[in-house]
Order: sequence, then structure tokens, then C-alpha cells
Amino acid sequence: MKQFISAIPVLLAVVYAGQAQAVTFAEISDAGDNLNTAQVIPSGAFSLDSISGTLFENDADLFKIFLTGGQTFSATTRNAQTDQIPIDDLLGIPTELAADPQLFLFDSAGRGVYANDDSFGSLQPTLSSSGFSPTEAGIYYLAISSSGYNPVSNGTSIFPDATGGEVLPNNSNFVLTDFVGTSNTNGRYDIALSGAKAVPEPTSILGILSLSAWGAVRRMKKKVKQ
Repeated sequence: MKQFISAIPVLLAVVYAGQAQAVTFAEISDAGDNLNTAQVIPSGAFSLDSISGTLFENDADLFKIFLTGGQTFSATTRNAQTDQIPIDDLLGIPTELAADPQLFLFDSAGRGVYANDDSFGSLQPTLSSSGFSPTEAGIYYLAISSSGYNPVSNGTSIFPDATGGEVLPNNSNFVLTDFVGTSNTNGRYDIALSGAKAVPEPTSILGILSLSAWGAVRRMKKKVKQ
């Protein structure tokens, strides 16, 4: 019986995670700038409200997240200019903000989805929930970099200049391999998000499967007794 009862804590962890309304994530050390070194935001399928971190000169941070699809995803760096967007007031406005960052979204294979450098009459970028926002749910990669430090696919630019608003990739088959360029932008950032979740953990799936197996065995034992 002990081997079946041991599945209960796993289930409780899954249920507890499901009850959480939203989370924020702070960059751990320095996030990488390619698919293999991207920081994964784990721990369940609950809403991801924001990502914060620090950019250095010639730097990009890449995060692996889960999007709910249906053009619900949006991302914007928080500052005085973008405060007009209805985002969580508890985030606050960080000091020493990166002056001119840019945002990029890639699909699970690393192909460019859309990008933005400047918006709202400021140097802060926004990926809106209309137009280019993904319709399909799944794993995506969100990148923030200092302006002038851009994503490439084997040396070829993935996106055109994004200073005039949101842009699509130059080629839908270009896969992110690196970031290149020169930039002296540095400072903190805080990206407010909608339509994003933490990446579901494999253990959550195992917990559900364990519960199903436990329930099946109990039903079988009950039938034997009868």
C-alpha cells in the first residue's frame, strides 16, 4: 500500500501549484543568449506576470516560457512611459532601467515570431497581443537585448530594424544561433507579461499518471473483495 500512498504528495503539489494565481521571475545569474543556455521558468501552469533581470553591454537574455495562444500574449518593459498599460501595480518601477532594450519572440524551434525595439514614443519596446502575437499555445522563447545587439541565424540577421514598431522575421525559417553587434546599453529591466505561463514540469505529468494508476489499483482491489 505504501507505494501507492506515496503518490499523494505529488498530487498535492500539482493541485497547490494549480491554485497559485500568478508568479514573477527574477533572472538567475546571467541568462544565456541561445536556445541551449536559455533560462527555463518552471513550476507549473500558472500565470507568469513578469520577468526581471539585468542587461550588460553587448548582452542578451533568453527565457523559455509557455504561451496560452489565441493572441493573448504581450510583453512590455516597465517604465514611466509604459505605465499607461494595465499591468500589475505591485511590480513597481525599477531604478537604473536599461535605457534602450529590445524584445524578441521565438517559437519552440528558435524561429523568429516578431520583435520590437521602440514604442509609445519612447525607447522601451512592446510586443502587443494583437497582430503578430501567437495564435497557437506552446513553448516559446522570449529574448531581451541591448539595442544594437541583435539575433542572427548563422550570421544572418533574423529580424529587420525594429525601431519603427513591431516587425516580422526576414525569413520564417531562420533559427536563432546567436546574438551579434555592439551596444553600450546596460541596466535593469522588468518585463510585464500577459498570456504567459511557467513551463509545465514533467513531474506534474508523472504525478497525474501516478494518481491514475493508484485509483485504478484501488478500484481493482475493491472488485476483488466484492
